[in-house]
Amino acid sequence: MTKSEIIRFDGRSLFAFCVLAEELHFGRAAYRLSTSQPPLSRQIKQLEEWVGTPLFVRSTRVVSLTPAGVVMYEQARQICADLEHMLRATRQVARGDAGTLSIGITPSAAHSPLVESLHSFRRDHPTIELDLREMDSVDMTAALLARQLDAALMRPIVQSDKIKTMPVYEEPIVLVSRTESLFAGKSVRLEDIARHPLIGYDQSVSPYFAEMVEGLFAKANIRPNIVQKSRLPSILTLVEAGVGVAIAPASMAQAHTAALTCRSINAANMPRAQVVVAVSKDATNPLIHSLVGALLARRSSA
Repeated sequence: MTKSEIIRFDGRSLFAFCVLAEELHFGRAAYRLSTSQPPLSRQIKQLEEWVGTPLFVRSTRVVSLTPAGVVMYEQARQICADLEHMLRATRQVARGDAGTLSIGITPSAAHSPLVESLHSFRRDHPTIELDLREMDSVDMTAALLARQLDAALMRPIVQSDKIKTMPVYEEPIVLVSRTESLFAGKSVRLEDIARHPLIGYDQSVSPYFAEMVEGLFAKANIRPNIVQKSRLPSILTLVEAGVGVAIAPASMAQAHTAALTCRSINAANMPRAQVVVAVSKDATNPLIHSLVGALLARRSSA
């Protein structure tokens, strides 16, 4: 079949051929096709002329397939099924009901309720495939702009006017220490924290938490005793090893081993750790809207 023949091909005629091949009766086939017998007869005749051979044997009593018609019906039935599948899949994607979503997620949100939100989204949209990629927030803006990610669940450190963000989760930050630490009570003051070795955040990898912790002590005019800087979740491993204490988002701290304990921090205007969903403003994947809508709806109902 040449390209010009493919261009001339009429899918409606192929479908009509399949219906007639199944019914072997022009009246019943015309009824299924919501047409009358004369237009159907003309359509089949045109198809036969295009193929170059008779496809049906017609008599006053019987309609049957020719040997060529039998071969064509076997192929045409599969083609029609494939076309139906193609249209259904295409329309699902256009509605945001199917396809693949590449989502970046910051490690510090891996133990937050956002993971359950993603599970619920996947359960409610079983035809959508989620490609989850754990990445540092500092790397996600470039990945979104390069279209390596469709969406990112990250800390609010976006520095591009081509990216839009919406908060989807926030939680308290807490003091994390070994369970046998010298801290007493369920809460602790910044002054007490400053008397102990503190594991801080590496500005180049975790600028959001680095600025949050430094700002917290700066506003209180207190100098913390930062003995080492790292990133989550390595910071919690250092706490467990006895290097010092740390300030971390509650969900991640609580998900760590039983060797660690969390205490609220008693300070004025305590900040809360935010996670935002970030997407490129010129993103074309229609599934993004379904994801963002689900995350925002879950946040508003929480």
